[in-house]
Amino acid sequence: MLQRWLVVIIGLPLLLAALLLCPDWATVIVVCGIAAAAAYELLHTAGKKVPKCVYAATILAAVALEWVIYSEHAWQFYDGYQSVGMIRILCVPLALVTFLFFIAVTSYGKPSAMPFADVATAIVGGVVFPMMYSTIFLLRMDPEYGRMYVLLPFCVAFIGDSLSMYGGMLFGKRKMAPAVSPHKTWAGAIAGLLGGALGLVLWGVVAHAWLGYEANYLSLAMAGLAANAIGQLGDLSMSLIKREAGVKDYSHIFLTHGGMLDRFDSTLFIAPWLYLFVCAGL
Repeated sequence: MLQRWLVVIIGLPLLLAALLLCPDWATVIVVCGIAAAAAYELLHTAGKKVPKCVYAATILAAVALEWVIYSEHAWQFYDGYQSVGMIRILCVPLALVTFLFFIAVTSYGKPSAMPFADVATAIVGGVVFPMMYSTIFLLRMDPEYGRMYVLLPFCVAFIGDSLSMYGGMLFGKRKMAPAVSPHKTWAGAIAGLLGGALGLVLWGVVAHAWLGYEANYLSLAMAGLAANAIGQLGDLSMSLIKREAGVKDYSHIFLTHGGMLDRFDSTLFIAPWLYLFVCAGL
């Protein structure tokens, strides 16, 4: 219990300081750390025969993709060709996929052969997850409300998770997905949805008081409901991988709180959808 409180007391203020008080490149550094740790944890948990060079290449690709997206976030077209920024973004996944299949082909038939399942796992860890996490700093880069937008996925995830836990403890009887996550209940899931809505309504109140944001509280509540539902799918998805691998936690970066994919599993799914909602003017 003491370790859990130490993580909250120390980690949460540091995260808020990086997101709110520092320039947007500080948020990128935080996201790079999240993406790198997530890539390692996914390979370590779901991988079967992953060579050390694949670990290195996947983590490097995850970090490189974040920085390329950050530096080339404004995509433009000219003369019928895609911009240099889009080409750079495509180079990272293409280089990783080429390298992974090279390793798989050259090692095939040997005792150390890397199966295709590990190739797919590395692609998810080095390309898919980093692109999903990149929406956190893309929210932060909004010139007018970036300091508030970047809090959107965390408000949905943290407040939703808190209400889900208490709702499940107080009213939870029917299991939601016992084979995947034995402790999740339908009561907890409903409480989490309400928590997601509440989180964005409270976000709107703070954004209005701090930056003069004109909040549509009904839209925020609906977005919170939808995002939390998607976040619960993300939570169950990461739990599914752990169940298949037969492990309790992805790692122990956060001591008894588990690893990066244990703490930022729902955020992985929430942030991209909220970024789309913001871009769509919702």
